[in-house]
Amino acid sequence: MAKRPMNRLQTIIEGRVWRILSMLFFVPIFYAIWSDQKAIAVAFLASVTLIAWYTSFYIRHQDVEKPYYQIWISFLEGLLSFAVMINILIRNLIKPYDFHWLLSVGTVLLLFRLIGRAMYSLGIAREGKKLRRSSFWSKATTISISITLIVYVINIEHFQQISMVISILLMCASGIGYLYWYYRDSDHRQPLSVATQLTMSRIVLTPFFIWVFFYDNDLIYHNNNMIFKSLAIIMVVGFMITDFLDGYLARKMNQVSTLGKYLDPFSDKISNMTIFLCFMASGYAPVWMVALIYFRESSVETLRTLAANQDMVIAARTSGKWKTAIQGIGIMIILLGELDPLFDYIPQWEAIWNYVPTAVMGFITFATIASGLDYFVSNKDVLKKFV
Repeated sequence: MAKRPMNRLQTIIEGRVWRILSMLFFVPIFYAIWSDQKAIAVAFLASVTLIAWYTSFYIRHQDVEKPYYQIWISFLEGLLSFAVMINILIRNLIKPYDFHWLLSVGTVLLLFRLIGRAMYSLGIAREGKKLRRSSFWSKATTISISITLIVYVINIEHFQQISMVISILLMCASGIGYLYWYYRDSDHRQPLSVATQLTMSRIVLTPFFIWVFFYDNDLIYHNNNMIFKSLAIIMVVGFMITDFLDGYLARKMNQVSTLGKYLDPFSDKISNMTIFLCFMASGYAPVWMVALIYFRESSVETLRTLAANQDMVIAARTSGKWKTAIQGIGIMIILLGELDPLFDYIPQWEAIWNYVPTAVMGFITFATIASGLDYFVSNKDVLKKFV
């Protein structure tokens, strides 16, 4: 859909009309929640979601709205979404619905996001500074919250938790980016680059991978729900894609930064080591393999620190890139191999699978150690100055 040309005044007026209309839609939503008329609630929530998409991505109203109007309109929209979530939480407590602790966590985070964003925006406005434009993550968070509310109203159990996890992740990602921007020197404030946002998204997502991996509170990953097995695979694919995109976009958009150079290897190591620890807990890898991988990663980072102390930069080596690729492929093999259809339709698969994860982790360990040795041999001049 091509965006039609609009001047600033037209965009502001149209944006305000649509956003006020969306706020009025919350009145029947509250009624529908308590009268258990799911169709009405879903219809109006869907309308709110579509309006949020239209104003954010099509006419980009938030980018041109006057600062104080933007602050209070966003605050009222967030307050209404929070009120809907609170109503759903209270309804689940007093009516025969299952209580979900995740809904409580999401409600609290939404309140913190609402108050924090308003306070920070007011602080910037009082400084006479220009408000930060709504980032992609902020817009995506608003829409994700609306979709999550729809799923909770319909009461689809597994999708409730998945959608809430996605909303929580987006709230955390947008919140971290906003805090970084706010606490920078006021004369040099600028949004995080797209590349750095992708890098930070891996750091934010990593703790939630543990929750997804052990969703059923059972160390035997095979017993996990198929939906969460699929979600774990999607998250790992996301890690791999963002690992490629952050470096590519930083170079292509000329947004290479010191912060990004440090965060990129850190995010790779923290995400992969978290996954390997999950594998160890499920019996896919013995302790010594995971320990060797950890020793390699920490040793190479120590080498980089020593080089930085001498104003030297250790460039990524081909062996390191191969190591990262082998780790990613190995992780995918193990996660895909645990999918239920393979056990259901291939009679011999269970017998084969008893040996595959350990063999894959053994190959990953060998490639990781070999890559570490290559780094130390090729950078022996750095060590000579300290030994």
